[in-house]
Amino acid sequence: MNEFTSPLASSGVSPFGALAFGTPALPPALLALRHTLQAQLNTSLARLPPVLQEEAQGIIAGYSGPSKDFFGLFYQPVWSFLHWVVATSAEPVSPSIVDDACTAQALGLFLHLWDDHLCDGQLPTTQLTLQVRTDAWATYLAAASRLAQQVGASQAEVDWHVSTYLSAIHVAEPIDNLGDFCARFERQIAIWTLVPRLIGRTVSGTQAGEELATVLRAFCNAWRLMDDLQDVEDDVLAGVESAAWQVLDGPGRSAWSVCHAQSKALGHLHPESWALLLQRMHDTGCIAHLLAQTYGWLESAAQLAQANHWHQLADEIRAHRPFTIDAPPA
Repeated sequence: MNEFTSPLASSGVSPFGALAFGTPALPPALLALRHTLQAQLNTSLARLPPVLQEEAQGIIAGYSGPSKDFFGLFYQPVWSFLHWVVATSAEPVSPSIVDDACTAQALGLFLHLWDDHLCDGQLPTTQLTLQVRTDAWATYLAAASRLAQQVGASQAEVDWHVSTYLSAIHVAEPIDNLGDFCARFERQIAIWTLVPRLIGRTVSGTQAGEELATVLRAFCNAWRLMDDLQDVEDDVLAGVESAAWQVLDGPGRSAWSVCHAQSKALGHLHPESWALLLQRMHDTGCIAHLLAQTYGWLESAAQLAQANHWHQLADEIRAHRPFTIDAPPA
C-alpha cells in the first residue's frame, strides 16, 4: 500500500491557531456509539475482497489522523444526537430503527468528507477509493430507505436529501454574502440532516423532527465558520471564496485577490500581501464578525435543543463554544 497522509493534517502554524471549539465530555455511552458508527463504516467495506478491505481500512485510518478514529474527526453533536434524542423517548425505540439510523448517519458523515477530498484531489482517485465510495453510497441509501419505511416516511423524502446534497456539491453556485453562504452549506450537508429529521419525528413527532434537523444545520453552520477561520491561509492560497471572504468589504476582497495571485506564483503565502490582508481583516472586524456569528449559531442550536427537552444535547453544543468568546458579542 502506498504511503498516505491525511488531507486533514495541519500544514503548519497558523495565526488563527488559537481559534477553536471547546471540547465537551465524552461519556462511555457516546464512546460506545462512536465505536458503533465505526463498525457500520467497516461493514460497508465487506463487499471488497479481503486484501482490498485491508488496504481500504488502512487508507481510512490514515485519513483519520493519529487517533485512527474516523468519527473522532467530527464534532459530537452531528452524531451524538442519536444517543441523546433516543434517550428522551417516552416509548422504547425499535433496535432496528436505531441500527438503520446509526448506519445512515455514519455513512452520510463518511461520504461528505470522502467525496470532498476525492473531488479536490487531496485523496488519491484510484479504483479502490472509488469503489469504497460506491459501496458507501449503496449502504447509505439502503439504510436510509429502510429507516424511512420503518418510521412511515416516504422514499421521496430520502431522494430529496440525496439530490439536494449532490446538486449542491456538484456545482457551487456563486455566493456574495454570508447568509447565502450558510444556506448553501445547509444544502451541502443534506445527507447529514435526513436521519435527525426522521429520528426526531419518531421520538417526538413531526415538528420535533424538523427542529432536530434545524439544530444540526445551525451547529454545522457554526462549524463551517470556525473551520473557515482556521483555514484562512489555505483558502487564500487556493483562491477559495470562504466565509472570511464573504464578510470582507471591497478593498478587503481586493487584498485577498492580490495575496492569492502573488502567493500562487510563489507556492506559499506572499509575506507582504498576506500581512496587508491580515491587517485589513482585523481593521474591518472580519474576524470578530465571524466569531460572533459562530457564537450565534451555537446558541441558536442549543436553545432549540433545550426547548425540545434534549438537555444533554444542548449542554454539549454549548460546550463547543469558542473559548475566545466569554459572553455573547454585542
